[in-house]
Amino acid sequence: MKKFFIAVAVSALTLSSVAYADIGIDLRQAELSRQVDAGKRSGKLSIRERRVLNNELRKVAATEAQLRARGDNLSERDERRIGVMLDKVEAHIRQLKRNRERGRNGIHF
Repeated sequence: MKKFFIAVAVSALTLSSVAYADIGIDLRQAELSRQVDAGKRSGKLSIRERRVLNNELRKVAATEAQLRARGDNLSERDERRIGVMLDKVEAHIRQLKRNRERGRNGIHF
């Protein structure tokens, strides 16, 4: 019985993996945007840094839209490409939040 439920779960994930991947991309984009906003509120990101990060996020969204224009679903290669771009944005957010440049509310430590 346990094997049956595992088989059903695996087949359900396989059949709808494209939909889950799309949701994952959207969630990551929203989370990264939220992190930029949190950096603004905390003063850890300057205006210039926020502008750079928001431009990077817009570039990812534009690339995703361009890839989707070819067809409704993204291929695995396209998903990996977007994932790599989001990884780079995420690393850049971490780097900029930890540097000494601060926004209006931030102070230097």
